[in-house]
Amino acid sequence: MSGEFPLDPAESAESAETPAPAHVPLTDDAPDALAPRGLHRRSGPAPVPVPVPVPPRSGTRPRGGPGARVERSRRARMLPLGVALSAGLLLFAATSYAVLGAGADVVDRPVLSAVVRHRQAVLDGPVTFLTHASEIPLLVLAVLLALWLSWRDRSWQPPLLIGGASALAVTAATVAKEITDRTRPPARLWEISENGYCFPSRHAVTATAVLLVLAYVLAARAASRVARIALWSGAAVLSLLAGGSRVYLGVHWPTDVIGGLTLGTVVTLLVILVHKLWEAPRPGHPSR
Repeated sequence: MSGEFPLDPAESAESAETPAPAHVPLTDDAPDALAPRGLHRRSGPAPVPVPVPVPPRSGTRPRGGPGARVERSRRARMLPLGVALSAGLLLFAATSYAVLGAGADVVDRPVLSAVVRHRQAVLDGPVTFLTHASEIPLLVLAVLLALWLSWRDRSWQPPLLIGGASALAVTAATVAKEITDRTRPPARLWEISENGYCFPSRHAVTATAVLLVLAYVLAARAASRVARIALWSGAAVLSLLAGGSRVYLGVHWPTDVIGGLTLGTVVTLLVILVHKLWEAPRPGHPSR
């Protein structure tokens, strides 16, 4: 007889009828306690992605965003100035080439002879005053006006623009004179005494640059379109008169004045272009 107790008949019957528990598969509906996905669900909601700031001017900015539109608009505004500046440089280069190659005599001699033959004594005094006023007095007047605008507007832009244009015009004209070393017309044709080389006319360069930049500064403060047109037109007419006075007085060839007007315009366009590039708003930066 063994030491085990006999099973109860009822318990034996229940044990025989109840099958052993089967293995429950691990599914999403009934996650196992040790399943990684189950642990992940019970740990809380998924973390919210943190946006990473994009540095300005990086290549990840959308092409059609506000920064790209501002940049395209800025380039579109600068394009006419760039084209005009290039055209002015080409015209000055072509005039210089004609002067250095003696091809300008075809125009210079007949035009100067015609002007000298038709000079009127009544105009000698006003034209002489105009030609003398188109350099040093004009520079002094422009600087004083720029300083007054600077004091009134609490801005250093007027003296910087006008002073920069004046210095650049005088420097460019002086350098060009020394490079070309062109002689003046015969002294018997002069109404006033002059010295030095003659291409380009420094009076024309200085008067054109100073008057046009002065018109640019004043036009930005004008209240109406008519006033702006009057300023630009007046500056252009005075520049032409200052250059023409040099031919009338016989101290410059016509191509000297053409080169001076062109170089003065180039200086003006360069100053305006630099100013607009400096003042243009940049993407991600507030406008000045």
